[in-house]
Amino acid sequence: MPIKTFNCTILYIIMWWEKLKKEILDTDLYTRSGTEVGVSGGMLRLEEKDGDYFPIKIGQEDIPEAAYTASADKGIPYPELNKFIFGQYPKNWLIGNYKKIFIGYWKDEKVRRNGASGGVLSGIQLYLLEKDTIDGAITLRMRQDKPYLTEPIIATTEAEILEGAQSKYTTAPINHILSKLPGSYQSLVYTGLPEEIAAIRMLQMMNHPSVRPINYILGTFYGEAIGFSAIRSFLRSHGVKDLIQIKTLQFRAGEWPGYMRIELKNGKVISVRKFHANYLIPSHITKFSLYQVDYMAELADISVGDAWAPSYESRGGGWSVIMARSQKGLELLEQLNREGRIHLQEIGEDELMAMHSHGLDFKKRGAFIRIAKRRAKGLPVPDYGYEPTNIPESRKRFETTLGMMFAIFQSPFTIWVLEQLPISFIGWFFIRARNFWKKSTKSTKKGGLIDLKFVVAKN
Repeated sequence: MPIKTFNCTILYIIMWWEKLKKEILDTDLYTRSGTEVGVSGGMLRLEEKDGDYFPIKIGQEDIPEAAYTASADKGIPYPELNKFIFGQYPKNWLIGNYKKIFIGYWKDEKVRRNGASGGVLSGIQLYLLEKDTIDGAITLRMRQDKPYLTEPIIATTEAEILEGAQSKYTTAPINHILSKLPGSYQSLVYTGLPEEIAAIRMLQMMNHPSVRPINYILGTFYGEAIGFSAIRSFLRSHGVKDLIQIKTLQFRAGEWPGYMRIELKNGKVISVRKFHANYLIPSHITKFSLYQVDYMAELADISVGDAWAPSYESRGGGWSVIMARSQKGLELLEQLNREGRIHLQEIGEDELMAMHSHGLDFKKRGAFIRIAKRRAKGLPVPDYGYEPTNIPESRKRFETTLGMMFAIFQSPFTIWVLEQLPISFIGWFFIRARNFWKKSTKSTKKGGLIDLKFVVAKN
């Protein structure tokens, strides 16, 4: 009898770690957000290898339940979270709950130029710190010892906040920072990607102590992530074989929309226009980003993205789409506007969706199609609590074509060929191919998008 009792105890002890490994860590759904490690109570440590991150279990005891249940990789209960945050389901599931939508930019030119688009997220963080509304900002910066990798920090100075400006288009386990919370912090602003934010919101719903100091949540629009292999491939294209030669790496440097810019220790600078550097996406897109459905950071207080429209792109300077989602977010933006800190021009849903229709299609139809295909193979899939009901067959056929294109671009031979060609030619060709692709698939990708209907899953 004592032996049987001991065996049952062991089965219980390993349950949450085994579930985490089986359903998330050992699958294509693992996003490297750092959430699991951040709330593990020291039972997990995050190990980095070749720009990738893996949780390593420490000791024999099981991990806390929250390390599994707060992971957004297994799914996000969007209906429940929308009720928890906003008190209602979205009227438009394509873009989520919101109060108002704006086009704008931060008026301080230094901050605006330092950002990925309009400097809005950095500006808000600086303002809240200046007014003592917060005592820190959770953000990402490039590491000093390995400037090609990111690290999460709690920024407490203007210089640290500005270090966290601009997009980081590579693996970035920002929620690893939760291991340092609550600490002595009373009020923090958090900036992250949609799935990272979802984990924070789930922890808030659980009343987890690590997120109690987080009072404001800012989010960035997010189409897809690229793996660290993209940086290595980009360097090889320029004859650079060793990462230690990198002095600085920026993904959105210079005049908006920016440049992918790498400065080497020997003084050489490699700089490629943002749109030209996008050629890396088809070959190095991460598998997990193919199954994520939130494009516009729907669970944030304020979400921000680029204003992709010719009327704004031609002006330069940096323009952002800004969505006030919660009442708290709207009141903050209105206060900033009254004080002359931010330029805001209200727009409607139609203009927003026209600027970002391709991203919305990729997430709100494409991701659900890919999830259905994965489910049909008996593989683990994320559960989002809702799904579309009327995706056209033509869009499903198009997804098959898209999948074939990704397979071709991700083959070692194609990657090798791309690395042999001049970046100037690849960028030029990619822009024209992309424009042709957008025009030729416009009716398929946009057709019926605004009429897409969703159903909330029954528990």
